[in-house]
Amino acid sequence: MNVLDEIVDYFRDNYYINKDNDLPKEISEQLNTLDRVQRGELKARLANEAKKLATSNADAVGAIRWLDSSYLLIEHNSFRLHEVLFSPGQDIPENLAFYLSQAKESIDICVYTISDEKLAKCLIAMHKKGIKVRVITDNHKMQDSGSQIKNLAREGISVKIDNSKYHMHNKFGIIDDRIIFTGSYNWTYTAQQYNQENLIITTNYTIVHKFIDEFALLWDTMYWLRVQTNKKADKSAKRREAKRHNHVGGEGEVGKVENKHRVEEHEFPNIDPFDPEDYLVPDADPHLNLPKP
Repeated sequence: MNVLDEIVDYFRDNYYINKDNDLPKEISEQLNTLDRVQRGELKARLANEAKKLATSNADAVGAIRWLDSSYLLIEHNSFRLHEVLFSPGQDIPENLAFYLSQAKESIDICVYTISDEKLAKCLIAMHKKGIKVRVITDNHKMQDSGSQIKNLAREGISVKIDNSKYHMHNKFGIIDDRIIFTGSYNWTYTAQQYNQENLIITTNYTIVHKFIDEFALLWDTMYWLRVQTNKKADKSAKRREAKRHNHVGGEGEVGKVENKHRVEEHEFPNIDPFDPEDYLVPDADPHLNLPKP
């Protein structure tokens, strides 16, 4: 039984419900997850139930009252969000961090530049919780001092970038395919502390789905940022340290260790993530440093 079936069954089984009733937590939470299209389908199904109730009970007035109360309860328990925020100040970063931390399934970020360490850590924390996190950013801005992009990729977050002398200048994000935020605000301390910036957060169905479509288009046309994950970077650091201590290149066991390391480096080159010839590969696994076969 899907969510809509359960909600319809609840309202049908509670014919004398009124607009002031407190819904069971489960039903209230289910209503909270519905988007505009699903709410429309739910209301259409309840209207059909009202017709059946009016016929079977010979009580058209009662059926209309039931339907009206059901509609009001749906609206009261529906999730809608529309906010406009401005900087300088903490309103934008604090709200961003809050809504990112509430994600249940996915976070898609398409931002010109990210140097705000707190917001970057928020993305990493959600990634570690199992939330699907994807980031699109500008290939030139990720080379700025303080950029968090390389750190995000090293933590295993999927990152894609453009390959152009122009800029991927978008500034928007999508949470669970139901909340979007967009505006002039870049994820930087300057934007937070000094700049005159703005951010709109909304659950408007039409707007959300336009941004979902745009993100999908950009994701399909952008390029993987390939960097070593923390685990692989740690192994490389230990290997280099071992070479220095063992004077790699000698005979015997040391020579065997050297040969083993040469094979590993050939299979997984320790690339420079800022060399365009290394990271601009459209069909690559971002965390293996090699194109997919």
